[in-house]
Amino acid sequence: MQTVYAGVDVGGTRIKVGLADSSGRLLSSELLETKAYQDAETFLDTIAAEIKAQSKAASLPLAAAGLGCPGRIDHAAGKVVWLKSKLEFLEYLPLAAELRQRLGCPVVCDNDVKTILAGEVKFGAGRSYRNVVGFTVGTGIGGAIVIDGKMVRGKNWAAGHFGYMSIDPCGPLYVTGNTGIFEEHASQSGILRQIQKALDAGETSPLTAALARGEEPGLRELFEAADAGDALSRRLSERMILELGTLTANLIFALDPELVLIGGGLLSHRPSVLDAIRDEGARRVAFLPPRATKILPMGLGDAAGVLGGVALAMEAVPPSN
Repeated sequence: MQTVYAGVDVGGTRIKVGLADSSGRLLSSELLETKAYQDAETFLDTIAAEIKAQSKAASLPLAAAGLGCPGRIDHAAGKVVWLKSKLEFLEYLPLAAELRQRLGCPVVCDNDVKTILAGEVKFGAGRSYRNVVGFTVGTGIGGAIVIDGKMVRGKNWAAGHFGYMSIDPCGPLYVTGNTGIFEEHASQSGILRQIQKALDAGETSPLTAALARGEEPGLRELFEAADAGDALSRRLSERMILELGTLTANLIFALDPELVLIGGGLLSHRPSVLDAIRDEGARRVAFLPPRATKILPMGLGDAAGVLGGVALAMEAVPPSN
């Protein structure tokens, strides 16, 4: 009998829960609001109930589930080690064991971007590649590394936190302990901090006006305002591309991968931003032949987290004969 796998993508704003078969064909998907959950029990019960409901609707048994979550995740123990966000109640929680108890099937969990890259390598733009580095640009900058076909997690489960690396050692201190990190200018949260600084300094811009109204302009608004000629937007967007291109080059220098995959909602809507990041990165690794390292967008779109969870789940179940 055909079985299905569940994938769960835990985000700071929304939680995506879906089912797919072993080919990566998405069968169902549902969005849950993260803010609706203030404690671990409600969080776990709701996710388990949603998975069971989708499995029942599909009339197919659930083989396993995989969950991607922000923070440092002890993949072997299925436990959240460090998490500083709206979901701090998950810190130290044995996520895999708790969900396994509720679902009655194997459950695997990992860092959210590692999960996304697992999906890209299994079903998406990373198929047929053995050495792949990926990072996503959103509220923060998360990353993951696959070397010789295996995910690199690190001794302390901290591998891939590219956004916490420093580009300015004299910059502001961040909660991770590092200073002048990439996220300070090259992520949604960092851009908001820069807009707030500009507002406090009296700088006039559509972005500062939006922030003064209580709105939070996103990366899409940033690049739209830059295209319209706004000085602040142009300055921030150019700095963002510079830093993301520098990050790309640093990863190539450190790991020499076959492929660098870059994801995030902005890049799927504005391919020109990826082109600019690619050009900046390539300019900085001129000692390699042109296009020696491919730099491509992630390919699974909004389904990346769910299908990444499915890829994790498939690893937990031996293939059937």
